[in-house]
Amino acid sequence: MKMMDSTRRDPREMTDEETMKWMQELINKLVEDEGSVGGACSLEALKNPVRRNILNVLDKRALEISEISERVGVTGAALRFHLNFLNSSYFIQIEGNRVDLTPGGVSVVRSNRRRGK
Repeated sequence: MKMMDSTRRDPREMTDEETMKWMQELINKLVEDEGSVGGACSLEALKNPVRRNILNVLDKRALEISEISERVGVTGAALRFHLNFLNSSYFIQIEGNRVDLTPGGVSVVRSNRRRGK
């Protein structure tokens, strides 16, 4: 499921209600297409501190994979593993070497900020 669309607005500009609507529409689409939601916005993805840190460094803007690596201190296969996990859980989207939050990822970052994490 390709989700990145250069004509759409930045998910950071969405309201909390809009991000929740996006997540519900994603779940509905996945159930319709695949019969189950699988890893959609899986909370399992958020249990790992590296993955939470990746989401937090994307708070302000999309970053290149190399920038994420520098900011979170993880490289190579380990970083790719975490990025792929977040991507398959629909918290981030990857296009080439550019990584950005989805509305689901924005929602997580906002929630963490509110709780002071």
